[in-house]
Amino acid sequence: MNEDEVFIGGITRAWLRSRSQTERYTLWKKAKARHSAEGNHLARAIELLGLPYAEPEPLSADDPLLARMREIMAAPRARGAAVEATLDGLPAMAGIDVLMHEELGEAYRRNEAAVPTAQRLTAELMTSLGYAEAGSKDLPARCVARNGVFWRKAPK
Repeated sequence: MNEDEVFIGGITRAWLRSRSQTERYTLWKKAKARHSAEGNHLARAIELLGLPYAEPEPLSADDPLLARMREIMAAPRARGAAVEATLDGLPAMAGIDVLMHEELGEAYRRNEAAVPTAQRLTAELMTSLGYAEAGSKDLPARCVARNGVFWRKAPK
């Protein structure tokens, strides 16, 4: 295995190792979707790294972090942050992500399952508020999550 090998897009093995599990999974999916030799070569390199690259599952029902995240989401502050982010043209997750990071710190940032869980909880909140999915957008660089669903008020 050549450590200095450069793959499509200028990606190296060192760069891949520095990415999170979710980022490697997203890149693996995009590489496979290219249906090209270069894409397949990159996907295979990700597979051979020996590091996790599957999309993490949300937290299990008995996880204490999930209980804490549900408490945060139940607060009026969470609803306000999600709606404000949406009105600012961002995914609701942009507001929720900041709250989770403020309240949970490292426990949120370092747990691979925390972001998918927060995204699921955000979707439940926005749906309950009468919003419908309207696509996906990247989140600001300050966020732990990389992207999120953009919401619009559902037609009545």
